[in-house]
Amino acid sequence: MEQNNGQGTRSLFGNIPFAGIIILVVVIAGLVVDATNVDSDNFYEDIIRQDDVATKIHQNYVEEISSKDLIDNAIKGMLRILDPHTSYFAAKQYEELKIHTEGKFGGLGIQISIRDKVLTVMTPIGGTPAARAGIQSGDQIIRIEGKSTAGISIDNAVKKLRGEPGTKITITIRRKGEAKDLDYTITREIIHIKSVPFAGVLEKKIGYVQLQTFSQEAGEEVEKAVRELVKKDVTGLIFDLRHNPGGLLPEAIEVAEKFLPRKSLIVSTRGRVRGQNRENYSGAQPVYPIDLPLVVLVDYASASASEIVAGAIQDYDRGIIVGDTTFGKGSVQSILPLDKTHHLKLTTAFYYTPSGRCINRPENAVRGTGTGDDEEAADEDEEMDFKKLEKENVDTVGRKKDESKIDTATYLTKNGRIVRGGGGIIPDTIVEQKNLSLPLRALFGRDLFFQFANMEYPKLKKRKVRIDKQFKADESIMKSFYRFIDSIKFDYQSLAQMRFSEFKLSAGLKDTVDSAGKPVVLYPELPKWSDNEKQQMELCVTKADSLLRSESKRALAENETDIRKYIREALLTREFGQDNEVVYRERLSDDPQLQTALTLLSDNELYTALLQPAASAAAADITPVKKIDKKQ
Repeated sequence: MEQNNGQGTRSLFGNIPFAGIIILVVVIAGLVVDATNVDSDNFYEDIIRQDDVATKIHQNYVEEISSKDLIDNAIKGMLRILDPHTSYFAAKQYEELKIHTEGKFGGLGIQISIRDKVLTVMTPIGGTPAARAGIQSGDQIIRIEGKSTAGISIDNAVKKLRGEPGTKITITIRRKGEAKDLDYTITREIIHIKSVPFAGVLEKKIGYVQLQTFSQEAGEEVEKAVRELVKKDVTGLIFDLRHNPGGLLPEAIEVAEKFLPRKSLIVSTRGRVRGQNRENYSGAQPVYPIDLPLVVLVDYASASASEIVAGAIQDYDRGIIVGDTTFGKGSVQSILPLDKTHHLKLTTAFYYTPSGRCINRPENAVRGTGTGDDEEAADEDEEMDFKKLEKENVDTVGRKKDESKIDTATYLTKNGRIVRGGGGIIPDTIVEQKNLSLPLRALFGRDLFFQFANMEYPKLKKRKVRIDKQFKADESIMKSFYRFIDSIKFDYQSLAQMRFSEFKLSAGLKDTVDSAGKPVVLYPELPKWSDNEKQQMELCVTKADSLLRSESKRALAENETDIRKYIREALLTREFGQDNEVVYRERLSDDPQLQTALTLLSDNELYTALLQPAASAAAADITPVKKIDKKQ
């Protein structure tokens, strides 16, 4: 989320020599951002030292270096030790930013952020190319078009991922549980997003509202959906914020006040500059009746505005939070103009829930390596060894991690329940979503369910097959699906096959079949083996390959129940469209987090018990930093 509270600055340089320009740029920015305490750490002495270095380089370096290059790279160097949401926009980059925010562009349909210093997918947006391809929340994008993303900034990553609709881009994904990195080639499309794509009544008269993004219409759309459900006499409500990456702060406040009493503190911001310290209260009466139960669904990809809403509802004990711990993006960015064409997007404050918890995770406050604005990222062999850095307790800038920044305090909700800091919102009831099996991931990775549905749909319509709520993928459809994946030479590699391929590569062995499936002759390239030894090895490897291929086919068959489900879902989407109620209900039908929410809302005694403290603060020996005022 961004708050634009910057002030414009005139060009004051005139005929001032280059040596003074750096001082003025930084001092002017300092006056805009922090006029209260800039000299507390020898600020001016350090600026003079930087100016002296720049002057000597500009005047004495063996080759002429332009002042623009020196200034731009000095700025990039400063940003390197800041968080990944801080960016510097030169003239060209700022124009591109305006095009991306005001014009039409093609994208993949993913929300991204920097997590643990790595470019990470927060959420794929339903119905988009990325979602159809099987991109998942938590996937790490380690290369874009073959170039490493180590040290890349959010803005530079967005610039690389977006492009003309219809053009293709290849991204390399590192995913937990996968034996090797995965390449996805995805065609860009124009991305259209509804704030509330679906709302309806589920079983036992329980309402459901999904909020996909905090756009300018979010508050209005949520209110309309909730009012319609209240008219239908729902007995409870599930508010789904999963895969919601956030958006505008005013909308977060407006959405939260649909569920909280008027004049409730929703979120506060705190920064170094006094003007950044603000408290935001609800300004209207709630739309959803206070006496009706509420469950809020969150997950790893719920971020920013989603966390503000979930945190406020949890702190006031207004509802139960269910799902996975949220992302922990709790920082405020302000756009500060430097002149007519140069702008600085600077993190100026953090968000805090009503009980005083900081939403931002400490690891989300460090950029990582590189400046993020270079056209060329680090070479592949220069990528950071993130596991090694974690083991050594060092961040990607090479500094020792400051464990003191991790919030280990405990806080109390309005009822006296214990909630904890540390970043993100920890659910009251944790329910993890199950991961797809490797064969299903491979099918989604090539967008095969979507492709098959487009191919099969006209055939089914010609045969006058009804695709409705009762439709199922029968044997004839399954046979057609298997023929389809055979026709495109779909090659699912099991984990065992991947590891065996790595063994063959390390041993200097070729695969026993080529890309067309034809056998090839194996010749070990590293050891000087006899012909007999080569023949024996060839027989062993060929036999192992054959067994492993058979095992992969069995693994695919073992997932047939799920394959039928996803074929059905793809054909329903083809029949009714992405945002149709039938499609949404199909997806929710076996959702474990949603089922937990339904259980809680169907059991008033259990619901009430979960909102009461298990023990008093005194009994737990807790000294809360802040407690919600029960009068609020």
